[in-house]
Amino acid sequence: MIGSIFVTGPAGTGKSTFCGAMKEWLQEQHFDAAVVNLDPGADFIPYEADIDIRDYISLGKIMEDYSLGPNGAQVVAADLMLEYAGQIKSQLDELEDHYVIFDTPGQVELFTFRQGSAMLVDNLTDGKTMICYLADAIVGSSPSGFIAQKMLLGSIFYRFFKPMIFIMNKSDLIDREIMDKVISWEADPELLYDDFMDEKQNMVKQYYSGVIHAFSESGMTNKIIPVSSQNHTGFEDVYSEISNFFTGGEDVDTDYKEE
Repeated sequence: MIGSIFVTGPAGTGKSTFCGAMKEWLQEQHFDAAVVNLDPGADFIPYEADIDIRDYISLGKIMEDYSLGPNGAQVVAADLMLEYAGQIKSQLDELEDHYVIFDTPGQVELFTFRQGSAMLVDNLTDGKTMICYLADAIVGSSPSGFIAQKMLLGSIFYRFFKPMIFIMNKSDLIDREIMDKVISWEADPELLYDDFMDEKQNMVKQYYSGVIHAFSESGMTNKIIPVSSQNHTGFEDVYSEISNFFTGGEDVDTDYKEE
């Protein structure tokens, strides 16, 4: 593969929809792209998976074999994925000229906080990967919602130590003025702090000042990319980040382009 992104983030942020839309956008630009579904508990995915973990792991069978409910079975399934890394990697090796998008489980903790997840990422990609953190623009439009999502981003960063892309999905559902304000919070911790204090004036100011400034002091300050999976707004910016990391910004002649 040319490179890959693992798409993660809180439940309901539109990860699977984004994965399908990103593949579609890349192919429209004449790049080879594939999507790997890593959610064994998904009842429905809004795209045709090129590789699907459900071909190897059945949530229903795990529930039956281990006498578990749905949540317990999800945990076991997340741990079992590492056992099938070799088979999945052999399929990935056939996608030499592709950008590969990994759709991770809907419950972010099943990907982020399982011990084997970091090993799975390395085994499948040989280190040629980025983590795409998908946040919800509606939730992130308030200072407290933004801080909550940014703290989760920090947890993911320190679990994987991979380059990260910070994406605000559903940006078409909020006003552009609000989106610009959210983008300014990422660049200016003082502005975020002031707006947060206006929202939560009864909070312990010193504590939250430390949390907010820790974002930039720890190197977690990043560029926010607003996107819409519905109309593909912002997808060119996502591709620019991916291309800069994997190919130095140079477009790659893939099989798809040669056709």
